[in-house]
Amino acid sequence: MSEVSTQVVTAAQRIALIKENNEFLASQPLPISPRSAAVSTLPVDKDELNAAIMGSGIAGFDASMSKRSKRIVKNTFMYADITSLLRFPGANQKEQRFQEFMKLLKLAGWFAFSQPYNRYQATSQSLKMDNVALSILHTAVGAAINQGQAALKVLSTVADSTMEALKNEPEALKLFENNSKKASGGNLCMTSSFEDADGDITMAVAAVHYIAKVQPTKILFVEWATSSVDIYNGAATMTIEEQDYKDVEQLIVDALAKQRQKALSLEFGKKS
Repeated sequence: MSEVSTQVVTAAQRIALIKENNEFLASQPLPISPRSAAVSTLPVDKDELNAAIMGSGIAGFDASMSKRSKRIVKNTFMYADITSLLRFPGANQKEQRFQEFMKLLKLAGWFAFSQPYNRYQATSQSLKMDNVALSILHTAVGAAINQGQAALKVLSTVADSTMEALKNEPEALKLFENNSKKASGGNLCMTSSFEDADGDITMAVAAVHYIAKVQPTKILFVEWATSSVDIYNGAATMTIEEQDYKDVEQLIVDALAKQRQKALSLEFGKKS
C-alpha cells in the first residue's frame, strides 16, 4: 500500500487506497481455529450498549452516541486493526503495526491530533495492564489541546467506567483475553468516544504491545512484575465527520463481512 503522509488526501485517493488494501485482505487465508466457531455463538452486536470488545480492543461509548456513530467507530477500528496485524504480525514490527493502524484510520476518515509511539516507562516494580492502558489514554486525551475541557473529561470518564465494567463481564473479558494473547506477548487497545451536538465523533486511542518472558494466564486486572515485561505504546486523539466516512463506508463494510472470522465483536455494559 502506498505511504500516506500528513498532507491532505482527497476522497478519490482514499477510495483508491482502501480498494488496494481490500485486495490485500482478500488474498489472506482465513484462520482455522476455535475462533471460527465463536462466530455463530456470540450474541449479535446491536450497538445498544455502552461498551464493546472489538478483536483485541476495548471500546467505551458516551451516552451521547447514536447507534450509527458507534458502528462507525467499530467498523473503522476493526478494519484498521485487522489490516495492521496481518501486514505486520511480528513482535519486532510493533511500531510499523501501529503506524499502519493509524494510516488506515486516516483513510477511513479520521483526523488525528497526535500519535506518538514510545516504550512505556514503569514507575514501580509491579503494574496492571489495565492501568497502563488507561494511563496512556488519559495522556493522549490531555494532549488534545484543540478539544474543550468538558469533552476531554468525557473521554477520560468513559474510559474509566468501561474498564471498571469489564471486570464484571466474564464473557467479554474472555473474548478479549483470547484475542489479545500471542506466543511471546500480545496486543491490546483501549478506545473512548463521544459525539458532539453537530454529530461529529471524537475518539481517544491507546494501543499497547507487550513482550512477556512468561505468558500469564490473564492480561487485565492482575499484577505484573515490571521486570518480566517490556511494554510499547502509541496513542492518539482524533475526530471524524460522517461524510468523510461515507466516502469509503461500503468498501470497509464489505471487507469486514469477508473477514468475519477475524472481526469478532461483543458489546457489553449498560444501555446508552
